[in-house]
Amino acid sequence: MAEALKDVLESGQTEFYIRTMEPSDIINLGSASWFEFHEHIQKLHQQAIIEAKEMKEEAVKDMIISYNKIHVLVYEAICVSVWKEKVLSRLLNKQVKFQTTLVPYMILFHEATAIEFLEVLLYHADSCEALGETSLELIDYSVFALIKLLANKCNVDTTKVSDNFDTSESIKEKQLTLDFNIGIKCISIIGCIAQNLDSLPLSATTHIFSTHDIPIILTNLIENKPWMKKTSGKTLKFEDCTWKEIKDEENMKVTRTEAQTWLALHHLLLDPRCPAHYDINEYRKNQLIKLQCFLHENVMDQLSPLIELKYWLAQLACSNPPSPSQRPLILEVIPKIRQKILEKYSKRWNSVANKHAQLVCDTDENHMKAITQSLNEAYDLDKIEALVLTPKPCVGCGEPAERKCSRCKAPYCGRECQVKNWPQHKSSCDFVHLKTVLEVCIINAI
Repeated sequence: MAEALKDVLESGQTEFYIRTMEPSDIINLGSASWFEFHEHIQKLHQQAIIEAKEMKEEAVKDMIISYNKIHVLVYEAICVSVWKEKVLSRLLNKQVKFQTTLVPYMILFHEATAIEFLEVLLYHADSCEALGETSLELIDYSVFALIKLLANKCNVDTTKVSDNFDTSESIKEKQLTLDFNIGIKCISIIGCIAQNLDSLPLSATTHIFSTHDIPIILTNLIENKPWMKKTSGKTLKFEDCTWKEIKDEENMKVTRTEAQTWLALHHLLLDPRCPAHYDINEYRKNQLIKLQCFLHENVMDQLSPLIELKYWLAQLACSNPPSPSQRPLILEVIPKIRQKILEKYSKRWNSVANKHAQLVCDTDENHMKAITQSLNEAYDLDKIEALVLTPKPCVGCGEPAERKCSRCKAPYCGRECQVKNWPQHKSSCDFVHLKTVLEVCIINAI
């Protein structure tokens, strides 16, 4: 029978992990206790994905909102970004001899995990509402990630392989790869926030339109297409967390990231509050009307809401920029998370870096065992493959398969296809099952 994804956490574990979530102290990143906390975050993330894919009651999302813990995930992402800027840069400049790259790798991956977890949660309007004033922190963080994406500072050529990388170069490469993934995820996060601005503080709207001019940033993303590149005569598109070669006939297909960018622009520019918060001057008009040349029929066939956006842009192109409107008086909340971290360690960054230098050079066997045990608990490779990678094709019809035969693990799209294919599948299934039973018997005999 085709089997559904099994839960990573039981209800009691889920509640305990969420109830005990507290922001990390930057000086403790990479410690044994921090790895245990990372394990909790990773498992909660996996459980949230399972609940969404299996269309179950989304207990993780509901509990995070109930216990008011969504701000912890925003804090974790910002905390690691400060660590990269203030601590990792010092370690790399000092040319510290890393005994293991595991600790810095996992700290970098923790940031990506927090952002991916937020992306899953923020598809729901109540999660966006639960952000509250923390939405300003997340908007600031996401804008910085998008600017790095545009500046091409986080694009690593995955087609080149070098055998001469030292550990420092390896860490830099991993950082670039994760920064690119984070930038792609932040497009989705900005789209979710844009869709739910009415449930966020008014200062979030000001941050989107005035402070950061996100419509122009999104326009530049459409123009530069960082999710696409050409290398060695091949066209590659970033899809399903990996670069894939695109043939001519597939080149017209809009990627998920490109679709999210277009829809975010649609939500922002056609939002009724846009005129009150967004003065379209000559510069902004010239930038926005560039979008017209990218709104061809193929794109609108795949994203029908963009017909409204095309009409809006045509009106904008034919009109003079309106005179600046009277903006509402808004008392803005100043983002505090990043500033508090910087102030807490303002004169101690060298000592923090020295502590982390000792951590990455630590070869204590018990310490490494504790870390690897925590990682083994956090990362079930079979489960991650099922959650993250593109589903294997169904052996019956060739469509993406998200379930497996419970006996031989052959991929199927669903029960109906498996039953239909059973006469052809029965002999191979029995053989694989018998082989597995015999192997177990032999091992037990030894």
